[in-house]
Amino acid sequence: MNIEKTLIIIKPDAVKRGLIGKIIETFENVGLKLMAAKMVLPDKEVIKNHYPGTKEWIREMGEKTLVSFKQSGVDVKEKMGTDDPEKLGLFVYERLIKYWQEGPIVVMVWQGPDAVQIARKLRGHTIPLIAQTGTLHSAYSFDSSTLSVSLNRVVKTFIHASGSIDEASREIAYWFPNIKFKNYKREIDDLYLK
Repeated sequence: MNIEKTLIIIKPDAVKRGLIGKIIETFENVGLKLMAAKMVLPDKEVIKNHYPGTKEWIREMGEKTLVSFKQSGVDVKEKMGTDDPEKLGLFVYERLIKYWQEGPIVVMVWQGPDAVQIARKLRGHTIPLIAQTGTLHSAYSFDSSTLSVSLNRVVKTFIHASGSIDEASREIAYWFPNIKFKNYKREIDDLYLK
């Protein structure tokens, strides 16, 4: 059985909009188990270190931006002055850090079978405008790369969900160092995990 842990972060805009309960309810309704949660107001270095920040990661962020602009039918070079993935990735990275400092965030660890993939599926595509119907991003946001660039900010994705088991392990260790998670039973566990 692939029982996994994943990290979910409710970002400042979702906190300000009062979406904490709806987001938690979405993960609970599918059967994931909340293992830990805390609300924090992280400083710049804490946010910066949440992301790998490597040259490859920055380039990947830039590539995602290029794809998003292409899907929107907007010329990225015309809007941003460059189509260089590394420059675009740095733009995204700098603004992500600023975005996460707009208010408190809620950092949570969720557990369940295939938790990483399920959480990502529930969250939806990182560009809310093209997120699949029924996902949290499609239900609660209309943001896009072209809109965010016109306002000199990053796309407000309001929920972070770990992208892989390795990423989840790294992020959980970062946000909850030296924590031993206590398992507990729920009725749903007997229904589906026996």
